[in-house]
Amino acid sequence: MSAVMPWEHSGSKISARHRERLAVVYVRHSTRQQVIGHQESTRLQYALVDRAVGLGWEAA
Repeated sequence: MSAVMPWEHSGSKISARHRERLAVVYVRHSTRQQVIGHQESTRLQYALVDRAVGLGWEAA
């Protein structure tokens, strides 16, 4: 018995057609001070990579 991946559940809006396309996560802060002062925002942006992987895209 194999595990069912999140994108394999019925009713998922993510299809194989979507996963055939490139998923790009762009993380940007303009200055060093923004990176230091907005660490939570940075963490959340990087977590988008984990979310894309969880939906079926491969991490580069």
